[in-house]
Amino acid sequence: MTRPAALNIWALAGEAAAKTPPSRDRVVDLLRGGSLAVVVIGHTLMAVVTWKGSTPVIGNLLAEIPELQVLTWVLQVMPVFFAAGAIANRASWNAAGAKARQGSTQEGSKQDWAAWMWGRTARLMRPVVWFLAVWIPLVIVLRVAVGPDADPLARLSTQLLWFLGVYIVVVAFTPSEVRWARRGPLPVVAMLGAVAVVDLVRFNTHDAVGLINFVLVWVMAATLGLVARDRIDRPRLLLGWAAAALAVEIAVVALGPYPMSMVGMPGEKVSNMAPPTLALALHSVVLICVVSAGWNPLHRWCRRPRVWHTVCAVGAVAMSLYLWHLSALIVVTVLQNALNLNRPEVGAAGFWPATLVHTVVCLVVVVGVVLAAAPLEHLRVPWLETPARRRLPAAVAAVGVACIGVGLLAISATGLEGFPFFRVVRFAGVPLSPGLAVIVWAVGVVAVRAGGSERAGVPGRSGGVDA
Repeated sequence: MTRPAALNIWALAGEAAAKTPPSRDRVVDLLRGGSLAVVVIGHTLMAVVTWKGSTPVIGNLLAEIPELQVLTWVLQVMPVFFAAGAIANRASWNAAGAKARQGSTQEGSKQDWAAWMWGRTARLMRPVVWFLAVWIPLVIVLRVAVGPDADPLARLSTQLLWFLGVYIVVVAFTPSEVRWARRGPLPVVAMLGAVAVVDLVRFNTHDAVGLINFVLVWVMAATLGLVARDRIDRPRLLLGWAAAALAVEIAVVALGPYPMSMVGMPGEKVSNMAPPTLALALHSVVLICVVSAGWNPLHRWCRRPRVWHTVCAVGAVAMSLYLWHLSALIVVTVLQNALNLNRPEVGAAGFWPATLVHTVVCLVVVVGVVLAAAPLEHLRVPWLETPARRRLPAAVAAVGVACIGVGLLAISATGLEGFPFFRVVRFAGVPLSPGLAVIVWAVGVVAVRAGGSERAGVPGRSGGVDA
């Protein structure tokens, strides 16, 4: 895809929509794009920035008005993305297996997995490479030019990368998720039990134990997505599962150590998100089952030409939308302060009208930034996508996936303040620095390439969230 063509998102989406095969599960695309759009709108509404002189202080509307935290039980939609992603990954994995069986080369399952994983990794990591290539030098320049006043924005810049770190690990578990899903809901129930055990140990020993739930909770959500997708013709069963999970979720929040909010709150002692908890796992069950119960009506809706055209357009820029929307919010916040157009304090008479205007302005800027960044989804990264001269064992790719996950979680936790090694923070008791986090991530990307790239070939440069 050329740069001018990439900018014409709507026209390209129309072409893609017209060529959609009848067999495509359009609801998957709707849920992935829709969930990311909800995330963007949620961040736009929740972010509350006040200024102490020239230093921004970043807060959260839900912390200022706790009564609104119950809305996160509807608006925390990341489990839906993981479920939809698992369905797409299952289709890709099965297609890769069918292609391998038709070929003349007989590979072992691990080697096939490594080759497949390299393709998925290349798609997901390509826009991350360009994102960091922009932000790392920008943070260094801002530190020199502005000084400590830029530090809060540097901390915020990479906050959203946690999602990709977890998602790449969940993608790696696709073969296992496919096998578990064939057994019905029992593996999901077992994983919920394991999440509860991890929480119990975490709350009675050390926070670092809770990091295990970054894998358990989101792999559970992905597996449930497959289980529920296979039962979309039994909506009453799915709604029954959702009702049972909701009842338990209400009980554990009311009686246990879990907060009401399903998103992270500044200064809270326990977060349902980082690391994930049993409460978030149950929330995932509720959302995934409810959405799956409505799968058939959603599929009919997606067959409308304008609806499907819009879904294709969002999908074409989904990674750019996720990665860059926070950068757009930073731009708006800085400009508002420079022009003395900051919103009134929360609770003041003009806060909500100003918030409405602020939200509209932010979304307009987000669209502009996404259109500018979209070509980066399709710009090749030679050291990532060129096949390695020598293919290493598949175990190297597995280690690489783990490094990518850990590295991106660490970058999310540290931000880029003090890059590379001038700031150390503790996340769940583990010391981290932004430079070390970037190194671990880069080593992981190279390892996945080395373990899977020799004969696989990277899937087409379509970008989006197909991985």
